[in-house]
Amino acid sequence: MAERVTLATQSGQWTIRPYQEGDEGQIVDLFNRVFGKNRSLAHWHWQFRDNPEGKQIVVAVTGAGKVVGHYAAIPVRVTVDGRPFIFSQIVDSMVDRDSRRGLKRPGISTSLLTRLTQDHGAHDRAAVMYGFPTPETQRITQRLNGFAYHRALKLVRVVDGDLRRTPWQQMGDLWDRARFGVLRVNRVDASVDRLWERCCGELRAATVRDARYLNWRYADCPDVTYRILVAKGLMTSSVQGLAVLRLGCMDQPIACLVDWLIPTEAEAAADRLLVRSLQEAKSAGMKELQAWLPASSPWHLHLLDCGFRAVEDQGIGIRSFTPAIPVEFLQKHWYYTMGDSDFV
Repeated sequence: MAERVTLATQSGQWTIRPYQEGDEGQIVDLFNRVFGKNRSLAHWHWQFRDNPEGKQIVVAVTGAGKVVGHYAAIPVRVTVDGRPFIFSQIVDSMVDRDSRRGLKRPGISTSLLTRLTQDHGAHDRAAVMYGFPTPETQRITQRLNGFAYHRALKLVRVVDGDLRRTPWQQMGDLWDRARFGVLRVNRVDASVDRLWERCCGELRAATVRDARYLNWRYADCPDVTYRILVAKGLMTSSVQGLAVLRLGCMDQPIACLVDWLIPTEAEAAADRLLVRSLQEAKSAGMKELQAWLPASSPWHLHLLDCGFRAVEDQGIGIRSFTPAIPVEFLQKHWYYTMGDSDFV
């Protein structure tokens, strides 16, 4: 692959190249200028440098070495019908305001995305790339880079009140409390790897939710405190299910059920996790509990039965780089949660 591509615009000359060690300070500064936020260098280190699957980053720099554009992707391990692949989530697409151009001719943003997909999109690299675009970047990815679009379904429930239970189910709940306990943990261990092994055969396409991934994604995040809940059998101490909560989202009293890993036969453990999640949300002053669970998942219907309602939410752009994973297959069978995004 070419290391550098130099292009000229009316605003000057800039070069597209892969990330180099030492760029991160300028990348964080650019992010904070473009998005008006205050991302820390520690967050960048966690999200990119410390990602166990590596980093995929391209930047646009001026002749003086100033970073004026950036596209990155976060790779994760995924199984598709039992086969291992890498999926990469495209994030932090940004261009310095003084260097932006429209869509009539390729500008920095379009050239960066093209370079990112050329460098990393392949069957044996990122077999699938996906992202959550703004309207502007959706036009770029759809028209020039071949991304298809799928809309996530968000499940929403007020936190007041119990699960919708019949008297017979309520009697069963008493028995379930004697069978399962829900614990909050700071990190997960190898027992969650065994839980993943029980679940992965039921999930046709899903991120590998083992201890390595879950600890990096949630426990190691430097600026968000996630609540990791595990349901354990009181007699066997085996992990029957896992849920991850974020209490408060985008300065709103919204609790997000950002991850959910439970085998389909463990409905009683699932209900214990849902009850605990609602209790945690209510205690923290949250008004709603939200989740992403696609319609292909049996847990989507289960949450509807428990008082959630489904509404259309964020658009997801998807591009496959291998005939082994058609986009149409992913639109039907990909198991994703809010944790598969970078904004929750």
